[in-house]
Amino acid sequence: MTQRDLLWRGLGVALVVVATTVRVANGDGTHAAASLVAFILTLTGLVLIVQGRRVPAALRVERSRHRLLAQAIRDRRHKRTDDGNA
Repeated sequence: MTQRDLLWRGLGVALVVVATTVRVANGDGTHAAASLVAFILTLTGLVLIVQGRRVPAALRVERSRHRLLAQAIRDRRHKRTDDGNA
């Protein structure tokens, strides 16, 4: 595991710890907003723990102009094979 991967996974652990602290500090659970924030932080932290450095790479791809490139290539291949069978 690379240093960068450990950094992203460590960030995930930190987010889960912060979310758990927010939820425990909330106590009786009357603050729905704090519980929602804790839930979102927990989910984000768990994704970072499991996926590690792949999360920022996936986010960069989604924000780029080329996010639909793989689907365009697949569509072109399917169209080409359909035309060849006719």
